[in-house]
Amino acid sequence: MKSLSEILVTMPRRAERKPDDYLVKSFVHVGSVFALFSCAENQIIYGRRGTGKTHLLRYLKNDTQNRGVITVSLDMRTMGSTGGMYSDSNLSLSERASRLLSDTLCEVREQILDESYNNDKCDLSILAPLLDSFVEEATKMTVQGQFEVETNLSNTVYQESTSGLNAVLSTAPKLSTARSERIQENSSDSSTMRESGKRTLRIHFGALSKILTHIVKNLPSQSLYLLIDEWSEIPLDLQPYLADMLRRIVFSIPSITVKIAAISHRSKFRSCNESGEFIGLEVSSDASTSINLDQFMVFDSDSKKSVEFFKNLIYKHVQASDKFNVVPDNVESFISRVFTNKPALEEFTRASEGVPRDAIHIISQASLHAEGRKIGVTGIRNAARYWYTTSKSKDINSRKEAVKLLEWIVSTVIAEKKTRAFLVQSDTNDSLIDFLFDARVIHLIKQGVSVRAIQSQKFNLYSLDYGCYAHLINTKDEPKGLLCDDSNYIIVPRIDNMYNRNSILDLDMYYRTGLLPFFENTSEICLARQFYSKSVRELDFDDEILKAIPKYLEAMKIKGTLYIPLIFVGLVIRTKQGYGSSSGSEIAKAINRYLITDSKNIKAPNNISRALRKEPLITECWLNSTNKDGVPMFSLSDFWEGCWFDYFKSNPPKL
Repeated sequence: MKSLSEILVTMPRRAERKPDDYLVKSFVHVGSVFALFSCAENQIIYGRRGTGKTHLLRYLKNDTQNRGVITVSLDMRTMGSTGGMYSDSNLSLSERASRLLSDTLCEVREQILDESYNNDKCDLSILAPLLDSFVEEATKMTVQGQFEVETNLSNTVYQESTSGLNAVLSTAPKLSTARSERIQENSSDSSTMRESGKRTLRIHFGALSKILTHIVKNLPSQSLYLLIDEWSEIPLDLQPYLADMLRRIVFSIPSITVKIAAISHRSKFRSCNESGEFIGLEVSSDASTSINLDQFMVFDSDSKKSVEFFKNLIYKHVQASDKFNVVPDNVESFISRVFTNKPALEEFTRASEGVPRDAIHIISQASLHAEGRKIGVTGIRNAARYWYTTSKSKDINSRKEAVKLLEWIVSTVIAEKKTRAFLVQSDTNDSLIDFLFDARVIHLIKQGVSVRAIQSQKFNLYSLDYGCYAHLINTKDEPKGLLCDDSNYIIVPRIDNMYNRNSILDLDMYYRTGLLPFFENTSEICLARQFYSKSVRELDFDDEILKAIPKYLEAMKIKGTLYIPLIFVGLVIRTKQGYGSSSGSEIAKAINRYLITDSKNIKAPNNISRALRKEPLITECWLNSTNKDGVPMFSLSDFWEGCWFDYFKSNPPKL
């Protein structure tokens, strides 16, 4: 029987490798994203690899099929052939795109036919001939130029005849005659066609659209969903031509809904040809809406929504993989068994950078090294750094220019500005920035950000990947926040925040001055580790103090109450952070943040304050109380260490 940690380690990383029932069980709704995506409108969904595009398409397919709608799902990695997909000097772009379209339409026909065989409501006597006509029209070839037919015909006739008279002597003489005739005729007829022109694929948009319209009208729901995945795998120069052909054949039919999953920087749905005509589809009109998954779940955009999504993500994936009923029945109990406390869950969410696939890799790696114990913040940091160095950084080492740019960004943003975010002008078109973004080593937080004194321009807000700076946390070089604005660090920027010039990354200066190629791979990019000279109020959550806390503290009672152990440990944590005294509400916040793992056990501030004013807390020898401006304040007495040992039977943490 697998343990919970073993299930975490073996969670699947890719949606297409699991059956539909797993995908349905592990799907996590993000606000109204699925409601928007499931509407009967042509749409494009953007997102980098690992953001959940394939999972969303597969979940939508299951939903539409359950509603009785025939659904065709295409993976563009498997479409086409070498003559259509790849460069061929003998073929024009339109010819290559036509071949790719022909292969795509043939696959659409095959899937509709397969679905029809499995659907009792489909009349194959009508659909089969229409589908045959459709594929014939999609593969029709014509010859450009002259062609001739040569026919050879030959006949041979041979005839032979004999005759005679015979007498037979017997008792009565008899006469007989004999005649024979043989005719042989040989005939041969041969035809030879010689082409002097070139055979090309001729696709008639109107005929195909008309046949497809009749096909859809004879489907059970008189509608069809066409889901196209991995659009960005199509060569960039072919994408506008294929998009244009699909627009003319498929998009023109109202009863067909098309959903396309693509990577924004690797997609080109429209272009202008040499004669100045636009080819392709217009995203804002032909595809009514587009969804970008890259910005939905980033921690700095909306921390509460992000935490909620990622804790449900791993819970549902583990639940879908559980065959032995070892997973708790509710998500809160599951989280309390996986993470040491709330900050560890938040750190996991922050490290995931809004990418579900990265989240699964990080939690699996952290669980592997936890060896059955709960996962803390240090475990998350180590796992995120390992995932970054073993996967993400290797992806960009193939482009030395990208490594140099990343080194410059790291040294400029973290070393000089002590932040982890930067602004790039919105209209900047930089292939290296796009490459780093696709490789998930920088992340887009917000678009259209304004900057003080530059009201006429808009900027995109990026942040460095968590793995770039995880080894710097709790050191002198740790990024203090997302952006630095006059020495005030903005932790979670609002949409209407105004940033200053120091936040802008000057790419023009980088390319003008250039940098010597000191770095050729990301493993060489490193900043010095220098610890802070003064204490850090925010704990490193996995240090000695949390290891000294007894297990099951939430359920522990001393002198008949839960409040003595919780308030005692909460006050110790506050003291460790450098606070000389604390109010009841401040102690409650420390308890809820560092000690409570199950949300049902959250202690309201008024409950803590009330408990501190009466027996048995008021007479505890480890507790001192004073009054500051009419507010009761509490601190540890000189005898707290002895009380700790008496209550918890373990050595007290060092403060």
